[in-house]
Amino acid sequence: APVINMPQRDTEDYFSMLRRDYKLRIQPEYVKYSILIYIDPCRDRVQAGSLGEACCKDANVAGCQHHGDVEAGEDLQVAYMQNAHVASCRGTVFENDPNCGTFLEIHRPMQPTVLADVQIDANSFPNGFQTVFLATHRLCLGPHEVWWVVRTRSGPYVQKIRPFNIVGPSCSAPIGAVPPPATKASATDIP
Repeated sequence: APVINMPQRDTEDYFSMLRRDYKLRIQPEYVKYSILIYIDPCRDRVQAGSLGEACCKDANVAGCQHHGDVEAGEDLQVAYMQNAHVASCRGTVFENDPNCGTFLEIHRPMQPTVLADVQIDANSFPNGFQTVFLATHRLCLGPHEVWWVVRTRSGPYVQKIRPFNIVGPSCSAPIGAVPPPATKASATDIP
């Protein structure tokens, strides 16, 4: 049945609707199809040139960068490419179902809880790399992964995992950890 009254994305209500019974379907590169995921692909402004945040859009591998260490806080740009059909539920009764379609998701290593996601199936046969932004306000210091997930009625299938590391948290330090340094200026001192 179609989903009615969808909660707003990037909320606890939305994430609670997602299935967590993941099945891994990761294959060696270039066997049947290839999926590439690059983290923060336009960070180096010299290499990105005048294209800025669009440095990787519709480009090949030469136009993109990968940075495994990132700061949380601002949304994280991710570039992706697949050389096969991108599964989509658009135009079907499941179009608004959060458990149907192709998504990039952020997780802690091999943990089923989704920390951020974005649907990437608007174009079934993209030409070159595409870029999207994923929220990082839930990410704390340490290792994370971007998962390429095809969500189906039979469950979510993980087809690619790309690890990265958060080197600067945007959340409170966990119990027992050293908290990030506080600013020496008060909020009223900052123009």
